[in-house]
Amino acid sequence: MSISLIIESSWDDIVKIQEEAYTDISKEEVSVLKSKWYSSPQTCAVYSDHEGRVLAYLLAHPWSSEMPPKLNEKVSVIHSSTLFIHDLALAVEARGKNIGRELVENLIDNARAQGVVKILLVAVQNSTRFWAKFGFLTTPSKEICLSYGENAQLMQLELET
Repeated sequence: MSISLIIESSWDDIVKIQEEAYTDISKEEVSVLKSKWYSSPQTCAVYSDHEGRVLAYLLAHPWSSEMPPKLNEKVSVIHSSTLFIHDLALAVEARGKNIGRELVENLIDNARAQGVVKILLVAVQNSTRFWAKFGFLTTPSKEICLSYGENAQLMQLELET
């Protein structure tokens, strides 16, 4: 099993994982998800099994605002010292195996190497405790789009470079 960059053939599995993972919020069109990948392919990754089947994915892209982007909207290529984790999702059979942790740690290590100073995300589906394990702190925000679902929390991690 291994972490690698997303390639075009990963997308069928990514779409299936998104369908399984998000029960409280609406699914995004594949073109919207791909816009995150196009904007920053080096910060988007998959975790695959020995047969090459994607078991989990993480999409992160540069972001230049303190307010999170809205769901279901494409992003464009920008340059910023801040990353936004758009999505971390695991197939049902991958849960409880530290795969999510490995993907997040891989992103944090790569972000530091690239000079990123901050990572933002919106914790959904009661995931704040998961993100807090990596040092993410809840940040008060009045402008989280309602499409993120109830109890969504803006969180950030300041990186030491």
